[in-house]
Amino acid sequence: MWLIKNFIVILYSLLVAILSILIYPFDYRNKLSNPLMKVWTNIVLFIYGIKVNVTGADNIDPAKGKIYISNHASYMDIFVQLAKLPDNVRMIYKKEINRVPVLGWAMYCAGFVALNRDKVREAMKSLDKASERVRQGLSVVIYPEGTRTPDGKVGEFKKGMFFLADKSKADIIPVSLQGTYEIMPLGSVKVKPGVVNMVIGKPIQYRKDKELLNEIRETVIKNLKN
Repeated sequence: MWLIKNFIVILYSLLVAILSILIYPFDYRNKLSNPLMKVWTNIVLFIYGIKVNVTGADNIDPAKGKIYISNHASYMDIFVQLAKLPDNVRMIYKKEINRVPVLGWAMYCAGFVALNRDKVREAMKSLDKASERVRQGLSVVIYPEGTRTPDGKVGEFKKGMFFLADKSKADIIPVSLQGTYEIMPLGSVKVKPGVVNMVIGKPIQYRKDKELLNEIRETVIKNLKN
């Protein structure tokens, strides 16, 4: 059954990707692609039998761009947050995905930001582009662990996220995801039905303080236990 679900999701996602490419010339500041992303990801969650409980949605001001800082436990984190964050959000992704036909093109057209982690100068240019989009009202989700957790625990947060926060002057909102690791852990291609709890914390104003990174990480961990 899960193989059939995966096939349906892949086929459906391919159709959405093609549509995203087609509307790109008319999508001023990614306004059209936002409802498309919401419909796509909500249907994917429905197909896999995933229910999401959201706490703290009232902490979000949709009128301005923000930086969401989240733990990263599964590929399903992306679907959950695109679907359930009440905001126009995009992710920063590895530039290598641009080489994937259709998918890479669609992500670029929909306003996702490609990051070359091997070349610092190119990475800075990408973050400059992301900060400009945040100032224009688009929000960005960052996974500061850099990769998915191998054991379900929250890893070390890397400080590279601060470049985007400093450039955009946007509020930082900690987001905690609980349940996605159990649904699809690292190395698995099978998505299990289940319940995900997403806790949206209160906005934190960016400041040049070496303790800020630990504060954000501790908030994410604390909200996982609530």
